[in-house]
Amino acid sequence: MSYFSVKYYVLLMSSVSVILLYILSVTNDYHVILVIRFLEGFFGLLEGAIFLPLIIAELKTKHAKVIAYLFMYSLMLTGGTVTTTLLKSSIQDYDYQHMILMMAYFHIFVLILGFLIFNKNRFFPKKPLYQMDIPSWFLLWVCLQSGAYAIVYGKRLMWLESDTIIICLFIFLISGGLFMLKQRNSKRPLFHYEVFSSKNVIVGMILFFIFYLIRSGLNNVYSIMATVWKWPWDYIVNIQYWNVAGTLIGVFLSAVCLVRGISSRIVFFTGFFLLAIDCAWFTYTFYPDTTLSTICPPLFLQGVAQGLLFTPLVFFLISGMPEEYVANASAMGTTTRFWATAIGYALMQNVMLFLTLKHSDVLSFTLTDTNPVFYSQWNQVFGAQISKLPVNESLSMTAGAFKTKITAQSILLSNMEIFTGLFWLAFITALLLLLYHPVKIAVRNIM
Repeated sequence: MSYFSVKYYVLLMSSVSVILLYILSVTNDYHVILVIRFLEGFFGLLEGAIFLPLIIAELKTKHAKVIAYLFMYSLMLTGGTVTTTLLKSSIQDYDYQHMILMMAYFHIFVLILGFLIFNKNRFFPKKPLYQMDIPSWFLLWVCLQSGAYAIVYGKRLMWLESDTIIICLFIFLISGGLFMLKQRNSKRPLFHYEVFSSKNVIVGMILFFIFYLIRSGLNNVYSIMATVWKWPWDYIVNIQYWNVAGTLIGVFLSAVCLVRGISSRIVFFTGFFLLAIDCAWFTYTFYPDTTLSTICPPLFLQGVAQGLLFTPLVFFLISGMPEEYVANASAMGTTTRFWATAIGYALMQNVMLFLTLKHSDVLSFTLTDTNPVFYSQWNQVFGAQISKLPVNESLSMTAGAFKTKITAQSILLSNMEIFTGLFWLAFITALLLLLYHPVKIAVRNIM
């Protein structure tokens, strides 16, 4: 944004996004799709980055920064559900090419607005392009990409038994080391190590990491809806609006806390305590014939907690930082969210696999002829199958039906254990926050 005017910046980024989406809609080559998806994410982020300072500039109020950041983080927390709803008809009624073109139409709309509304003024002082440290950005991207791949796919590829994982870890260490070395010796570094001297940055990163680990459990709930309870995907999307509603209320409460200067200790304790209650509540919802009235209240409460925590955590992380280091402190929060998301996803997948296999073995061990409940249900299912199928096929179908039941029950039991662990993590964090005396949250620009 320091190299272009507002109008040309919006037109350039929107045009590139439209072109990339069009290419994505007409190609079936896997390798081309990978490249386009990477570029799409890169330019999509650049396209959206201009709108936050635009909102702040247009709001004529002393609370403009609070409103703008709350709006942005609300979109981050609820955007997945909202965009899926907007694209639901194209997903249901058309193929993926039409769905991608539907996304391109939204970018064309932004392109038209940019052409009609924006002027050629700049938000930031003009900088020469040679000051753009492209090698550092490249090293950082390689480090993040290779590290995240190793974390997410490590278990699936058997960790160090896979050459791919070994190569990714090697690239991660080399590129990360080169990036840090380059920042140490650069006249205009992207990252200043002085941010680690701030206690708020360290505590904020830890709280962000714990927050995202707890939040990653929500994906398990949606997965159970699809795999165990067999709810249609569009029905699940509608249910997610309970979480969206809770998030919006939580964001509103966080706005009140920021405007009135309420102690961050109270805000964080309340947020993590609500997460603890929510995780404990979820453990009582995981049974085979759950109802909508059972699952929606904890979804709503989870939304309230995450909406209450997110924006204050960001502002807390940069509180007390010198102005020249604020962007780096904010980057540490973004980096923590990135790694916590990847680690949380991988952790949930690995723990789910381990616990599901454990419970499947335990449940299978109890299914013997001496178990009257199993014996009765086996005869009932087998009797229904034998009336229309040969003996061998009836046995196979009956065994398959019981295997499905065992798997479903194992998944439910596993999630009870997972959410019990998340409850203790959130509860202990909330108690520790009562003993901590952080500085007052400062509302500042994070860019």
